[in-house]
Amino acid sequence: MLRRKVTPEELLERIGLAETLKDEEILPDLLVAYMAYEEEGEYSYVVEEEVPLSLARRLLSPKMSKLIDLLKSSEGLCVSEIARALNRSPPNVYADLKFLAHHNLVTLERRGRRAVPHLLMEELRIIP
Repeated sequence: MLRRKVTPEELLERIGLAETLKDEEILPDLLVAYMAYEEEGEYSYVVEEEVPLSLARRLLSPKMSKLIDLLKSSEGLCVSEIARALNRSPPNVYADLKFLAHHNLVTLERRGRRAVPHLLMEELRIIP
Protein backbone atom coordinates (compact mmCIF):
# COMPACT_ATOMS: atom_id res chain seq x y z
CA MET A 1 0.00 0.00 0.00
CA LEU A 2 1.41 3.37 -1.00
CA ARG A 3 0.42 6.70 0.53
CA ARG A 4 1.25 9.82 -1.49
CA LYS A 5 0.32 13.43 -2.01
CA VAL A 6 -1.62 14.31 -5.14
CA THR A 7 -0.29 16.95 -7.57
CA PRO A 8 -2.45 19.94 -8.58
CA GLU A 9 -2.74 18.56 -12.12
CA GLU A 10 -4.00 15.25 -10.79
CA LEU A 11 -6.40 17.11 -8.46
CA LEU A 12 -7.89 18.91 -11.47
CA GLU A 13 -8.35 15.57 -13.26
CA ARG A 14 -10.03 14.08 -10.19
CA ILE A 15 -12.26 17.17 -9.83
CA GLY A 16 -13.34 16.84 -13.46
CA LEU A 17 -14.08 13.15 -13.01
CA ALA A 18 -16.01 13.76 -9.77
CA GLU A 19 -18.08 16.46 -11.51
CA THR A 20 -18.77 14.17 -14.46
CA LEU A 21 -19.83 11.32 -12.18
CA LYS A 22 -21.68 13.72 -9.87
CA ASP A 23 -19.73 12.34 -6.91
CA GLU A 24 -20.84 14.77 -4.20
CA GLU A 25 -19.03 12.77 -1.51
CA ILE A 26 -15.47 13.41 -2.68
CA LEU A 27 -15.85 16.63 -4.71
CA PRO A 28 -15.81 19.06 -1.73
CA ASP A 29 -12.57 17.55 -0.39
CA LEU A 30 -10.93 17.82 -3.80
CA LEU A 31 -11.99 21.46 -4.19
CA VAL A 32 -10.70 22.36 -0.71
CA ALA A 33 -7.37 20.66 -1.45
CA TYR A 34 -7.01 22.50 -4.76
CA MET A 35 -7.82 25.86 -3.16
CA ALA A 36 -5.22 25.15 -0.46
CA TYR A 37 -2.66 24.52 -3.18
CA GLU A 38 -3.62 27.73 -5.01
CA GLU A 39 -3.39 29.81 -1.82
CA GLU A 40 -0.42 28.23 -0.04
CA GLY A 41 1.35 26.10 -2.65
CA GLU A 42 1.04 23.04 -0.41
CA TYR A 43 0.09 19.57 -1.58
CA SER A 44 -2.41 18.51 1.06
CA TYR A 45 -4.59 15.86 -0.59
CA VAL A 46 -3.31 12.34 0.10
CA VAL A 47 -4.35 9.04 -1.47
CA GLU A 48 -3.62 5.43 -0.59
CA GLU A 49 -3.16 3.06 -3.49
CA GLU A 50 -2.23 -0.53 -4.03
CA VAL A 51 0.94 -0.82 -6.09
CA PRO A 52 2.22 -3.64 -8.26
CA LEU A 53 4.81 -5.87 -6.64
CA SER A 54 7.38 -4.88 -9.27
CA LEU A 55 7.06 -1.20 -8.26
CA ALA A 56 7.30 -2.03 -4.55
CA ARG A 57 10.44 -4.09 -5.20
CA ARG A 58 12.07 -1.23 -7.09
CA LEU A 59 11.17 1.28 -4.36
CA LEU A 60 12.68 -1.03 -1.74
CA SER A 61 15.96 -1.52 -3.60
CA PRO A 62 18.99 -0.20 -1.67
CA LYS A 63 19.78 2.64 -4.10
CA MET A 64 16.16 3.77 -4.38
CA SER A 65 15.69 3.58 -0.60
CA LYS A 66 18.74 5.80 -0.05
CA LEU A 67 17.48 8.25 -2.66
CA ILE A 68 14.02 8.44 -1.06
CA ASP A 69 15.52 8.86 2.42
CA LEU A 70 17.69 11.73 1.16
CA LEU A 71 14.70 13.40 -0.51
CA LYS A 72 12.78 13.17 2.78
CA SER A 73 15.56 14.74 4.83
CA SER A 74 17.03 17.28 2.38
CA GLU A 75 14.42 19.30 0.51
CA GLY A 76 15.63 21.57 -2.28
CA LEU A 77 18.71 19.72 -3.53
CA CYS A 78 19.25 19.53 -7.27
CA VAL A 79 20.14 16.32 -9.12
CA SER A 80 23.91 16.92 -9.06
CA GLU A 81 23.86 17.63 -5.31
CA ILE A 82 21.84 14.47 -4.69
CA ALA A 83 24.25 12.45 -6.86
CA ARG A 84 27.23 13.78 -4.89
CA ALA A 85 25.56 13.00 -1.55
CA LEU A 86 24.78 9.44 -2.67
CA ASN A 87 28.11 8.91 -4.48
CA ARG A 88 26.24 8.12 -7.71
CA SER A 89 26.34 9.54 -11.22
CA PRO A 90 23.90 12.38 -12.01
CA PRO A 91 22.44 10.56 -15.06
CA ASN A 92 21.61 7.49 -12.94
CA VAL A 93 20.06 9.61 -10.18
CA TYR A 94 18.07 11.54 -12.79
CA ALA A 95 16.82 8.26 -14.32
CA ASP A 96 15.62 7.11 -10.89
CA LEU A 97 13.92 10.48 -10.31
CA LYS A 98 12.19 10.24 -13.71
CA PHE A 99 10.97 6.76 -12.73
CA LEU A 100 9.59 8.16 -9.46
CA ALA A 101 7.99 11.08 -11.32
CA HIS A 102 6.39 8.70 -13.83
CA HIS A 103 4.67 6.97 -10.89
CA ASN A 104 3.65 10.33 -9.30
CA LEU A 105 5.98 9.81 -6.33
CA VAL A 106 8.03 12.97 -6.95
CA THR A 107 7.64 16.15 -8.93
CA LEU A 108 10.60 17.68 -10.73
CA GLU A 109 10.70 21.46 -10.53
CA ARG A 110 12.88 23.27 -13.07
CA ARG A 111 15.02 26.09 -11.70
CA GLY A 112 16.92 27.30 -14.72
CA ARG A 113 19.02 24.33 -15.80
CA ARG A 114 18.61 22.58 -12.46
CA ALA A 115 15.98 19.95 -11.70
CA VAL A 116 14.86 19.94 -8.07
CA PRO A 117 12.77 16.96 -6.96
CA HIS A 118 9.99 17.18 -4.37
CA LEU A 119 8.89 13.97 -2.71
CA LEU A 120 5.17 13.15 -2.87
CA MET A 121 5.42 9.64 -1.43
CA GLU A 122 4.70 9.54 2.28
CA GLU A 123 4.60 5.86 3.12
CA LEU A 124 5.01 2.41 1.60
CA ARG A 125 3.48 -0.46 3.56
CA ILE A 126 3.81 -4.13 2.77
CA ILE A 127 0.58 -5.89 3.62
CA PRO A 128 0.82 -9.69 3.59
